[in-house]
Amino acid sequence: MNKETVKIKTLIDNKRMSTQELLQLITSKINDGYTDFDIEACGQHNIGGSSWAKENGEELNFKITNPGQRVGAMALKGTKIYVEGSAPADVGWLNSGAQITVNGDCGDTASHCAAGGKIYVSGRVGTRSGALMKHDPKFEPPEFWVLKNTGSFSFEFMGGGIAVICGFDCGGIDSVLGNRSCVGMVGGTIYVRGTFSGVASCVEIKSLNEEDINFLRNGLLEFLIAINKSGLYDSLTDFSQWKKIEPLPAGTKEKKISVSEFRQTKWIEGGIFGDFIQDDFKVYPLPATGDGRVRIPEWNKTDCVNCGICLNNCPENAIMETDKIYSTDNNKCIGCGICEAVCPKLCWALKSNRKEIS
Repeated sequence: MNKETVKIKTLIDNKRMSTQELLQLITSKINDGYTDFDIEACGQHNIGGSSWAKENGEELNFKITNPGQRVGAMALKGTKIYVEGSAPADVGWLNSGAQITVNGDCGDTASHCAAGGKIYVSGRVGTRSGALMKHDPKFEPPEFWVLKNTGSFSFEFMGGGIAVICGFDCGGIDSVLGNRSCVGMVGGTIYVRGTFSGVASCVEIKSLNEEDINFLRNGLLEFLIAINKSGLYDSLTDFSQWKKIEPLPAGTKEKKISVSEFRQTKWIEGGIFGDFIQDDFKVYPLPATGDGRVRIPEWNKTDCVNCGICLNNCPENAIMETDKIYSTDNNKCIGCGICEAVCPKLCWALKSNRKEIS
């Protein structure tokens, strides 16, 4: 294998390399025996994902700046990815064994559907991060380590794996897990340091036991070294500040109700086709007359030539003519504006009947 680092610049003379071109170049270099990559990206997607070394036992290493979405998507065991700076959404999507380190913040859905490997984040992650994490018992569980906090809806439908939210530098934040965390969680473990609230009712919050403390003590050291923050180890290993979140045992969860019962009692009273506002079932004319009109016609006699076009075209027979003076019957007029539209001399004008709110 060639240990020379492949350096790739994806923006040269203001011409940007496409994602497809970049991924094809990476694959070509791997096939040529290269394993180490230094990529100066320009928003290209999927960098570092679904790649493996040509020779067994070799490790792929990616150093990336300015990536696009899905860094390390579906990345495999034997891949190490280091992102210098922040990364957008879907970091480690469907991670299948890689170690991914982001030296900054991540956008939404970091570690989404992760099934293996480790994801280290030295900043914050966005909404729905950790959602749908899972664990195949034949492999080591995925791990997701975040130095600061998550956005709302984190760890939705989590089915396995381990997440660690350190809550560092989160003063003034009401919840380091955002709002409505852990909805539908059925498996896995979340370790949280700091203040959090609004977690779903399907989980329970526990104190740490000795096994938890040993796991965090060892894991924190590896995590902090990876993100170059080993000086925080002493403050983060005050385990009196930590809690553990796990799903409730199946027998203790709220009794499920039928879809029919949900529609009748929880969604809309009267069922899915029920009215939001109760109807008195009286039939009213579609356009209003009288004071209910949106617009009221006014006639100006200055240019009227008494052609009678408005009189003959009013759909409600609301226009009256007496001695060449035109007026409307307010009980018939619906304010449709046909009189204004057909008058060749523009003698009719519609004014708004909306009342000013003081």
